[in-house]
Amino acid sequence: MNALNAAAEEARHYANQARSRAAQAGTDLQRLTLSAAALTLDSVARLLSRPDRENAVLDALSIAESYATSADAGPLALPGGFTLNVLDYLTA
Repeated sequence: MNALNAAAEEARHYANQARSRAAQAGTDLQRLTLSAAALTLDSVARLLSRPDRENAVLDALSIAESYATSADAGPLALPGGFTLNVLDYLTA
């Protein structure tokens, strides 16, 4: 598996985590925030199939981390810095 595929799989993994946590969220705000993170991470996975989209990938990762780690996500927020796991595959 090449680095782009591995990074896309990692982004999908975190999208699934965000989706799962959104389903467990206690408020609409938490559910919407985590759902936005999942959608953005799905976009990252799709963008990774286009190597000419590096800036778009970095922007989308930043947006995803903003949503996923936001106080609005509540206690189910993803851990800060999780996007570094996606970027690790691209820099390896």
